[in-house]
Amino acid sequence: MSFTGLQYLGQVIKESLRIYPPATLFTSRICNMDYQVGSITIHKGTAVVVPVWDNHHDPDLWSNPCKFDPDRFSPANKASVKRMEYMPFGLGKRNCIGNIFAISEVKIAIFRLLNEFKFEACEKQKIL
Repeated sequence: MSFTGLQYLGQVIKESLRIYPPATLFTSRICNMDYQVGSITIHKGTAVVVPVWDNHHDPDLWSNPCKFDPDRFSPANKASVKRMEYMPFGLGKRNCIGNIFAISEVKIAIFRLLNEFKFEACEKQKIL
């Protein structure tokens, strides 16, 4: 097995981060001007909280959001994932600078485990 070409592993990691985002709220955004959203006014200086976990589990944004489905991030479906729907490491200028490093670390750890050990399902373990 080679480390390059682990596309499906990348999809599994992205789907894991969608279901279990490392940070569930980003509170460091302050509205810099009054902004109208429908009938609600967000005033300048107001802290705006982005509910990442809620976005990642919203049935209006994701079909069957509680189902683990790495194919959501396949090359064929990648374009359907909108920028503001998936944000496990935040977005914009203040996103996590370690996100690429973190994903690389996870890929390397899983790759090494799969190369070094044999895994099998336990008889008592229900496979989903």
